[in-house]
Amino acid sequence: MFKDRKILVSIILLLGLSVGCSNNTNVNSEESAQEIIEITDAAEHIVDVPYEPQSVAVFDNAQIDNMDALGLGDRIVATASSRLPDYLSEYSNIEVAGTLHEIDLEITMAMEPELAIVATRSSASFEALSEFVPTLDLSLTKESAFESMSYNFLELSRVFGKEETAQSILATLEIEKNELAQTAEESGMRALMLMYNEGSLSVFGTGSRFSHVYDDFGFTAADENIEVSNHGMEISYEYIIEQDPDVIFVLDRSAAISVDDGASNSSSFEENPLIKEITAYQNSQIHYLTPDTWYLSNGGVQAYEQMIADVATVFE
Repeated sequence: MFKDRKILVSIILLLGLSVGCSNNTNVNSEESAQEIIEITDAAEHIVDVPYEPQSVAVFDNAQIDNMDALGLGDRIVATASSRLPDYLSEYSNIEVAGTLHEIDLEITMAMEPELAIVATRSSASFEALSEFVPTLDLSLTKESAFESMSYNFLELSRVFGKEETAQSILATLEIEKNELAQTAEESGMRALMLMYNEGSLSVFGTGSRFSHVYDDFGFTAADENIEVSNHGMEISYEYIIEQDPDVIFVLDRSAAISVDDGASNSSSFEENPLIKEITAYQNSQIHYLTPDTWYLSNGGVQAYEQMIADVATVFE
């Protein structure tokens, strides 16, 4: 089905080009004069993109976050999910082209984007999209979450001539990050980053999608041998007792993806009698993270600011 759609889109585009050539011997001077700039994306594709594109298909919540932070939200013409974090809800009515894991090319091209952006969840569609429209892959590919986010944000800002705005935002975030990291390092607190999902538990360590709790924000991992997995290493309540962390961060995945905004079952986490035995519980150091921000838009500058605020509650 996906292959058929690609063929159909190809035919439509070819027909459009042939009609355009037969009816217009003179190319519109404004279009022909549009500046093209070279961008190296996170996946190291070197892409020629139009400078200051007016219509952009954005298939990643973090990049919707970044477009919004740069004041460019009105240029987004297509997304791949209507399930957005609360702070990005104003974009939930934009045309949805397929899903994050399979972009619908017909819908996308009908919106006539000048640029398409994919990232981690949607990166598999890069090749298909790039056949028809300049496409950037802004996945989180670098070792540090902050470094990866910063690189993507700055490259995106270059496309629109917004480098000064981007640099100012990142400078502020870096100061906040460093202050938090210094406080956390000085505290010596051992932390566990957990994900709660309808009763099941998993843990994330260094090198994971949430490693910024340790690498960026300065906490020591209570367990240095956590297996790296997209949804974390499955654990039991007994495991938490064995590690006995000073602080626990809980990300409620169920609440993040629920259609019933704010729905959460993570409160039952502390109801387990085993949890009452650990240091973090006894010192009131179990902290619940903003679920949709952490799970749905990791990699956005506004999401990162919320992450700093969530984690900083440890020291309030």
